[in-house]
Amino acid sequence: MSDKIQPVSNPDLRQAMEAMHAGQNGREEQMVTLNLLLIANLLAPVIVMQQPGEETQIQFQLLATEDGRAFLPAFTDLEQLKLGFPDENQKTLVLTFADYARMILQDKAAEGLVVNAFGASLTLEQPLVEFLDKVQKDQEKNAPPVVS
Repeated sequence: MSDKIQPVSNPDLRQAMEAMHAGQNGREEQMVTLNLLLIANLLAPVIVMQQPGEETQIQFQLLATEDGRAFLPAFTDLEQLKLGFPDENQKTLVLTFADYARMILQDKAAEGLVVNAFGASLTLEQPLVEFLDKVQKDQEKNAPPVVS
C-alpha cells in the first residue's frame, strides 16, 4: 500500500453528469449517475480557521442560488473545483455522499447538494438527499458479509 496521497477523480461520474446535460437523461442514465454519486469521494471547499492555543475550526462553504437558497458544493475533481474556487490555497476535505447527507439532514444549514456547480452540474435538494441516504443505508444493512 502506498502512502502517497491520490488525487480525487471521478471520471465515470463526471462523464455520466455530462451525458445527462447533453440530453441523455432517461431513467437508466439518472440511476447510473446517482449510483456513481453514492460511491464517489468528492472535494468539499472549506475555510480552516485556527487561533493560537485554540482548536482548529472548519467552516464548510455554501453556494447561494439567485433566490437565496444555500447548497453545499461538491466537486468530482480538482479541475471542477478550480472553476469556482480558483485560489491555489483553497483548502478542501474529501467527503462521501453519506457525509454530505449527514450535514444536510442534521444541520439544516443547506437545502441540498450541488455537484460541479460551475460545469455540468447535478443538484440534489434535501428530499432527494434524504431518500438516497435511506437507500444507501438500507443497501449497507442488507449487504452480504465481507469475507476476509
